[in-house]
Amino acid sequence: MGEFPLMLGNKRSNLSIPSLDSARRKHFGAVVHLKELITELEWYFQTDPGAMVLEPDSSTDNPICSFQAKEPVPARFGLIIGDCLQNLRSSLDYLVWELVLAEGNSPSRDNMFPICTTPENFEKALKRKRLEGVGVDAKAVIETLQPYSDTDNKRDDLLVLDELTNCNKHRRVLLTMLGSAVMPGFVPSDTMPEVGNDPIFRAVKSFGNAQVNAKLGAFMAFDEDIVKNASVTDWLGTLVKYVGDEIIPKFIRFF
Repeated sequence: MGEFPLMLGNKRSNLSIPSLDSARRKHFGAVVHLKELITELEWYFQTDPGAMVLEPDSSTDNPICSFQAKEPVPARFGLIIGDCLQNLRSSLDYLVWELVLAEGNSPSRDNMFPICTTPENFEKALKRKRLEGVGVDAKAVIETLQPYSDTDNKRDDLLVLDELTNCNKHRRVLLTMLGSAVMPGFVPSDTMPEVGNDPIFRAVKSFGNAQVNAKLGAFMAFDEDIVKNASVTDWLGTLVKYVGDEIIPKFIRFF
């Protein structure tokens, strides 16, 4: 993905010509929001928003800690996360729109990138004209990306993207919370090295008189069932990388 997935320079692109520019620009917007979130989280964790506390089943020989927030997590994080996800989901819909144009056809309001859990649901999406006007070969590629395809484990990433996006768009602001985990060696997350080292973990060496051998990290976690307790930045980094590096490039040959 590099520093940014799209370098526009000073030359204005003619978006009336079928291309991947619109999809890439939307993906670029997701990267911008992810960077914004990381910056916000860096500031947030500098304010000491919570504290490490001993769990009831701790002992002198085996101190077990968890992280408890002092105040509710600010809602603005959910808003930024939602903006990032919406840009990612829209980049896929923009992709379908451009694929229709590339075939010399006129897109309609029915066009969108389907995300289906069964072949039957994919057939229903086709009957609802989600891919109307898209070329046969491009349709075949889109079908290989569906979650019901088990050629690799990454197909489930689109399910997460779809569920979180639907929640953010139609129900409410996405819920987040502070999570904690033991991290031997305190190695930063390598899920999104292009964005930078994960800034939201911090080490704790001791608790009162109890020495904590392992290092405990506090991080921003999802409080949504499909990814509950999972690191927000890890998941967003994974989705940004998947869409930008593995999905959009598959369609370059159709333009």
